[in-house]
Amino acid sequence: MTTPFQRGLGSWTQYRSMFDLSVSDEVDLHFGPRDRSVSYDQVMRDLISLIEDKVRDAQQRGRSYVMFIHGSSTSRRGRRTARSQVRGFMRSKAATPLIERKYCIQHNTVFIAKLRPMPDVTVAPVLLGDPANSSPNNSCGLV
Repeated sequence: MTTPFQRGLGSWTQYRSMFDLSVSDEVDLHFGPRDRSVSYDQVMRDLISLIEDKVRDAQQRGRSYVMFIHGSSTSRRGRRTARSQVRGFMRSKAATPLIERKYCIQHNTVFIAKLRPMPDVTVAPVLLGDPANSSPNNSCGLV
């Protein structure tokens, strides 16, 4: 299977300086022992939400990159891990408006997501008295 991402080699710590990452640009997915009262399926679903939230947060802060530290996978083929959840989200349609895949780096122990800049949203001013903005129930011309 081909990947739309660049392949990273060497020590993952090189990306900190390469992309001028701050502490808030790094998301460490090593949470330690998990709460056994929460199902593994739920933990994996929560992880996908966390990944998306962290990407959106970094994008809103105007950051160019966010790095997910997921570690190398020791599971068998087909098992879900933090690493597979990160990579799966980055390939998903939900990630398309958030990242630039061809500039993302898939490393054995981390994933560096290149973020799209926040779209500029320009709101047109509402002019008072403009007939296009008036309605029969709004005598002052506000919409």
